[in-house]
Amino acid sequence: MRGMAMVLLAGLIMIVQVTVVNRLPLPGGTGPDLILMGVVVLALARGAVAGAGVGFAAGLIADVLPPAAHVIGQYALVFCLAGYLVGRAAERAPGFGAVMVIIVVMLVPLLAAGIGGLLGDPRVDWTALLGLWPSLVMYNLAVAVLLFWVVARANGERGRREAVPTGAYPVRRRA
Repeated sequence: MRGMAMVLLAGLIMIVQVTVVNRLPLPGGTGPDLILMGVVVLALARGAVAGAGVGFAAGLIADVLPPAAHVIGQYALVFCLAGYLVGRAAERAPGFGAVMVIIVVMLVPLLAAGIGGLLGDPRVDWTALLGLWPSLVMYNLAVAVLLFWVVARANGERGRREAVPTGAYPVRRRA
């Protein structure tokens, strides 16, 4: 049941990305990558293996979802790697998950363009990418802050108070 919910959530994220976010006239000429943010959230919540699996599946669907005009498998590789790295960092040291999300958000657009350039995509223009890159990173980081809050609330890490167990401490009796 949980797997079906993740598939439906990933499908909903992709539909919103293609039909709403990609068409918004946002400053900077770009908008947040909700598919990448969905992979990051699931990797934070479920770990490296689930992050890599969801990243591969979401990337493969993004590769064939219109208006895709690049080599199939390009985003599958990039999102798989991103999901694995974020999930692995969250498993090893929960505080390092946030640092890895920042690193991934900054490097994924460059990695995707780099792979496209290596595969001979003529649309890869490094000057245009470097002009759009700061706004893309800022939008993704703004969405990531919101998603960290959601993941922390879902995992119960914020606002949870540890109760002191009764009877855990010896009681001194006066004689």
